[in-house]
Amino acid sequence: MRLPIDVPGDVRRADLIRVEGDREWERWTTVPGPVLESVTGADATALVGLVTDLPEAGMMRCYHPMYALRAHGAEGVLFEIAFCFRCHNALGFAGGAQTGLEGFDADSPAGQELLGRFRAADPNAAGRAPASSAP
Repeated sequence: MRLPIDVPGDVRRADLIRVEGDREWERWTTVPGPVLESVTGADATALVGLVTDLPEAGMMRCYHPMYALRAHGAEGVLFEIAFCFRCHNALGFAGGAQTGLEGFDADSPAGQELLGRFRAADPNAAGRAPASSAP
């Protein structure tokens, strides 16, 4: 998957976010919701690596993101991506603006590993609707 920006240098921290609040995503300038977990160093780099390993896929229509990743560098937030694992759409943000929707394969090994990381960090994951289109 193409990231919303070219990442300059190393990602210092990555936040796993549960998307909440205003669902009118067309107006977002940042992802609304609480940080479930923050990781640093090699763990942060590995999370961003999962995102870049996501194969591209066709986009569907629902776009109801449940989780997001926010990457931080030395100067602050580098980018954010809100993922809908049902319709395989991801919405990117950089510099306080949306960079657009992109399709990804949520059922790929990287997609399932990323979803697993979000669910493991989310104490409410058991009560949430299934996020993948996989049977």
